[in-house]
Amino acid sequence: MNEAIRRENIDRGVQAHQAGRYQEALGFYRRALDAVRGDAEAMSMSGLALLHLGQYDRAVPLLQRAVEQEPGEPGFRLNLAEALERAQQYELAERHIEAALITNPNHARAWDRAGDIAAKLNDEDRAAEGWLRAFSLDLTYITPALKFAQLQISRNRCDQALKALDAALISAPGNESLLALKCEAHTTSCDWKALQATAAQWIGLHPESPNGWRTAARAAFEAGRHVEASNAFARVLSLTPTQNAGDLAAYASLSLHALNYEAAAVAVAGAAALEPDNPDMLATRALLQMYFGHFDEADASARRSLQLDSTNVSAYSTLSRLHRGHLSDADKTAVSALAQRADLHPDQRIPAAFIAAHAEDANGDIDAAMAAYEHAHSLARQRDRSEGRSYDPQAVERKVQRLQQLAAMKPPTPPPSNTLRPIFIVGMPRSGTTLVESILAAHSRVTALGERPAMQQIERALLELDARGNSPDAAIMQAWSTAYFLDLPALGTTDHVTDKHPLNFEAAGLIAQLLPSAVIVHVRRDPVETCLSIYRQEFNKHWAFAHRFADIAHYYGCYARLVTHWERTLGSRFVTIHYEDLAMNFRSAAPQLLEACGLEWEDACLNFQQSPRPIATFSTVQARDPVKIGNGRAEKYAKHLGPLRDALGIASTH
Repeated sequence: MNEAIRRENIDRGVQAHQAGRYQEALGFYRRALDAVRGDAEAMSMSGLALLHLGQYDRAVPLLQRAVEQEPGEPGFRLNLAEALERAQQYELAERHIEAALITNPNHARAWDRAGDIAAKLNDEDRAAEGWLRAFSLDLTYITPALKFAQLQISRNRCDQALKALDAALISAPGNESLLALKCEAHTTSCDWKALQATAAQWIGLHPESPNGWRTAARAAFEAGRHVEASNAFARVLSLTPTQNAGDLAAYASLSLHALNYEAAAVAVAGAAALEPDNPDMLATRALLQMYFGHFDEADASARRSLQLDSTNVSAYSTLSRLHRGHLSDADKTAVSALAQRADLHPDQRIPAAFIAAHAEDANGDIDAAMAAYEHAHSLARQRDRSEGRSYDPQAVERKVQRLQQLAAMKPPTPPPSNTLRPIFIVGMPRSGTTLVESILAAHSRVTALGERPAMQQIERALLELDARGNSPDAAIMQAWSTAYFLDLPALGTTDHVTDKHPLNFEAAGLIAQLLPSAVIVHVRRDPVETCLSIYRQEFNKHWAFAHRFADIAHYYGCYARLVTHWERTLGSRFVTIHYEDLAMNFRSAAPQLLEACGLEWEDACLNFQQSPRPIATFSTVQARDPVKIGNGRAEKYAKHLGPLRDALGIASTH
């Protein structure tokens, strides 16, 4: 009879204990002790309940007596080890766990506790061994798998972490802690495709999970799909009951990358209302203000951000652009130090290194500037290697050749012309495309859309289709044509839009087939000035050609051959203008530009700098200046440009 009462009370105590009702559990355990005086199990459980109630001094004697009474029971030793661990008596706790494992070497929770103690003793190898052994003994016990994976990620052994997490996900496929840690492993190893796949799995299992969507946003951003990233983060905000300034600032930044200025402005205002001194919000607000030409306000926001967070590289970048590279001695010292800090993420160090280089350039120390630019590119190349990117000259040449061949094929019946006429402004980066778009954007019939990613995405879809041995039919062409015009902002009464993604020069043949009414304006600039300007800027990390003179020159050679082909085959639909001619003879060349685009002249195009529209390019400050030729830097850097000139000579002969 007494044994039945003991058993019933212990079972009820365990239920209360597991629910966190420790005082209630203690009452049941005491009734068990009353039923069977000196019962070791009741003593051990009573001691554990007292421990969890914070009554260490009362707990330990009971836990020790239980072990003394039944030294062969591993559970009693584990309970005592937990108390000793809390008292930081790790070596003594470890001895009790070892004794428990001698009695029962297949005790999963004993191995788990062994891992915990080893971790406290800073023995990472033994901690990993204990947790992995615990999980292997009980694949449904995922806690040690989580700890093992977290440790291995911190040791940059992500492959081992992922094996354990995948095994645990078989037992618990919807466990968000496992999915989150798997995403952390992919992020640590910079495996963005795997991150995208796991984020999709997470969202599929938990479509209302803010963290799943947050991860999807990160994956899309790292892949360069900025609109998708912004949309995913908007979903995070919609699923988060209480907004916070950090999330709103992050969404504002993603919206700027997606060229959604209205959404960015709303998010910045919301973040400012919640936390006026949030440094990330202030840095993003500074960038937005600069894009709209509010330079004094941008300066104030950036400086306030740095007062609050002296490591905010985005704020330094805005100040550098606002002041054309000039920084105070204190700011230059601070940003140079950030570029040298090995503990910072490359996405912070690389822009800091470029800012430091711009400061040397602005001060006229060309040798120091060149060394600083090389340091920035060295960091960028290291990041490329860690993320599995590199410039592949042969792949670029094959791509250029195939784009020419695809354009020569007779397409299916082209889609009908849209009432909205796109004007594509193409060329090498830093060739003057911003100037051309600024002139056209001042026209009453034109809305400037900046560097839209849509045509680049369609081009990728074409090449992927071609790689599978297929070609687009009329339905696909119509779908692509429709897709190009999706997600446009409000256009009012305008019937023309500009798209100045410079790399759309690759897609000129596809544009001609897909959008019969489109005009393609190609801007050509002096090749040495163009290539040096590319080298001096921090481009999107997916532009792998931008980090060596030899690669930039090779890419320029491929570009030059391709645009020559388009000039020959596309006729009047592919209009080439020279940046130097446009800047030098602006008043006569600007009307010719509008005429080539089928637009009547408007005087506002001569005063485009007064336009309130945002300009989100490297030239955002210069684009508000009177028109002048921006060349001349190649002469200053002449002694450093021998390798570039030689590479351009080689590229021109291929």
